[in-house]
Amino acid sequence: MAVFEVLEPGDPQQVGRYRIVARLGAGGMGQVYLARSPGGRAVAVKTVRPELAREVDFRRRFAREVTAARRVNGAFTAGVVDADPDGSPAWLATVYVPGVSLGEAVAGHGPWPVRPVLALGAGLAEALEAIHAVGVVHRDLKPSNILLAADGPRVIDFGISVASEASVLTHTGVTIGTPGFMSPEQLTGQEVGSASDVFALGAVLAYTATGVGPFGTGTPHALHYRAVHEPPNLDHLPPELREVVAACLAKDPEQRPIVADLLDQLATTGSADGATAAATLLFTEPGWMPEQIARLVQAHTSTALPCTPPPTPSASPPDMPPSAPTPPTPPVVAPTPDSSTPAPTPSGALPLLSAQPPNTQPALPAAPPSAPEMHQAPTRTGKHLHPVPPQAAPTQFDPAKGTADLAPLPHGDPSRHQRRIPRRRALLGLAGTALTAGAGFAGWKILTSDAPGTGSRPTGKTSPSPTASPTGPPGTQLWKFPTGGAVGSSPAVADGVVYVGSADNNLYAVDAESGKERWSFSTGGAVGSSPAVADGVVYVGSADNNLYAVDAESGKERWSFSTSNAVDSSPAVADGVVYVGSNDGNLYAVDAKSGEKRWSCPTGNAVYSSPAVVDSVVYVGSWDDNLYAVDTDTGRKRWSFPTGSNVTSSPAVADGVVYVGGSDGNLYAVDSDTGKRRWSFPVGAVWSSLAVADGVVYVGTGDGNLYAVDSDTGKERWSFPTTDGYWVAESPVVAGGVVYVGSADDNLYAVDAESGEERWSFSTGGAVGSSPAVAGGVVYVGSDDSNLYAVQT
Repeated sequence: MAVFEVLEPGDPQQVGRYRIVARLGAGGMGQVYLARSPGGRAVAVKTVRPELAREVDFRRRFAREVTAARRVNGAFTAGVVDADPDGSPAWLATVYVPGVSLGEAVAGHGPWPVRPVLALGAGLAEALEAIHAVGVVHRDLKPSNILLAADGPRVIDFGISVASEASVLTHTGVTIGTPGFMSPEQLTGQEVGSASDVFALGAVLAYTATGVGPFGTGTPHALHYRAVHEPPNLDHLPPELREVVAACLAKDPEQRPIVADLLDQLATTGSADGATAAATLLFTEPGWMPEQIARLVQAHTSTALPCTPPPTPSASPPDMPPSAPTPPTPPVVAPTPDSSTPAPTPSGALPLLSAQPPNTQPALPAAPPSAPEMHQAPTRTGKHLHPVPPQAAPTQFDPAKGTADLAPLPHGDPSRHQRRIPRRRALLGLAGTALTAGAGFAGWKILTSDAPGTGSRPTGKTSPSPTASPTGPPGTQLWKFPTGGAVGSSPAVADGVVYVGSADNNLYAVDAESGKERWSFSTGGAVGSSPAVADGVVYVGSADNNLYAVDAESGKERWSFSTSNAVDSSPAVADGVVYVGSNDGNLYAVDAKSGEKRWSCPTGNAVYSSPAVVDSVVYVGSWDDNLYAVDTDTGRKRWSFPTGSNVTSSPAVADGVVYVGGSDGNLYAVDSDTGKRRWSFPVGAVWSSLAVADGVVYVGTGDGNLYAVDSDTGKERWSFPTTDGYWVAESPVVAGGVVYVGSADDNLYAVDAESGEERWSFSTGGAVGSSPAVAGGVVYVGSDDSNLYAVQT
């Protein structure tokens, strides 16, 4: 069973005194390696990305935080054993833990019984005690930062922030924390202390016991909103856990228990006599964790560690120290870049800087079937109810059945963005029109059938019509297609087929006329990225960290390209290159035919934004608060434009101007050549991507309105309110003088582009979490009720 990745050309052969023998994973901050000390001790070594290490402030704070982390010496932590913040590259080494992450364990095998959860909680509380004792606050306690070993859990990635001072990661623009596990004070910019880790611990326990976090699943901003404003959903927690978890999740940090009291409570909860229970003593017993997890941990523990590095095609870079002489080893064949086999999951990690490895694991029994939803869209009660953005149907434990669905990744369902037609100049004058929703690719045909397809088997007859047959007045439902999860992906329409992703991990091809499935393609994670279609291929990202190229006719994979984190960004295709962002902080350019990487451009944080490509420049936003213009040939940044907060929308480009919105509540117009601001317009938090048509920018916002703003002056032309101010978090599309947009109030709206008056509305069974696509007199849109709808325009 392989749990290590083969070294690649350019990987160092030695870092400090440690000989590098395999890859363990990668993250936004650097690469993680398995290494051996001169005496043969296995350690995990993390090297820091050169562009970060070049920053003086980074090295200074990194050195101080390494010093603080080295003082942590707890039984349930993976400690720092060595480091060189001034090295080239900067690096640190930690204890190697041969185990699996808690996230991997729960996702693959479902929730845990009460007693193992209590034991886990006690171990984690003791780990936090050791971390806090030296003045360190973790700030990112989550399932993937908890490794399970045979003798108890290990908390990794501690030392990110010293309690008395801002983190190095904050100063380099990287948001610390994971949606669904971050405390309200983290999200609102208040002082963060040890109570923030207690909040995260409560969320981890809820996740372990139910298979889903206490704030459900959905887009990052949906999870953020619930964490700050809404009570956690603890209905499915066992009674023995509900009180302690609720206390941890108090909105006010002062109301949460201190770690010492929490440890006592976890150790005594569930004991028959009320005395100090044996929760922590369970780590000496074989049954402290569920049996199937124990087998998985044992399999990882018994896997032989590489003794010497496998051969690589080229030598290490000249700046790296030469490796120590090693005896020859049998050749190891590295997987090809277009292999459909995911990279293995690392079994060791280290504190301070998170690594986000591919989420794969050895073949084991399948996860139990899915259970009902936990989090629903807000009900329409009270004009002052603050809504949440659309979210995916969550996964949870069903106490009655004792089953659980395959749990989502901790970061939640992918963010959803409108896809854009990316051919050169295509966005000039077309951004936000029906073409950007997927109607405009030609030059290839898809074989279709009147009968529904099954699985991945396409049928072989040509569809008589490219779209659904118009019947009834505007706003009439023509058909609906059910999927197994929330449809947060925005559909793309091409040659009589609608392509759309779902939170059930599938990309679907649906006959546009009949609403029947032609084929489905399964990925390893929720599909919130919107597909792009070009030259007979569908390109789509997944929460399993991959960008996929899927044959539009057969539904078969052509290639996959792996990043280091979820691909929530929707791809853009131009001149034989696919451009896509990743939550690992990079914008990638990938060869459309081979799936080979051409270049990657690092930003300072996750790239949820979908790229827009115009005249040899790709424009993309990042959660590091910047809009970037990147050269399509070299991957070098031409300019960056700072916004006041995360760039949460995808840019639109028209007539030499880039339009983009952010969570700071502004819509910006930026000169595409210089990166200078032309104007800004306050509209409320902009989670929607933008549409530009006939001199008007259309944008939906967090204040529940659809705005029409003059593209030249930045002045409001009109605004259209949705029901009770529900968020308009998805992107409008303009076609035939009508603006189509969905809202978290469960409705799809058709609004007159000139006057802003409603023409009609169509009600779905859940929040409208996808941007519509318009083709042939039909608007296609997905909903959180797990359906794709075709509605007459």
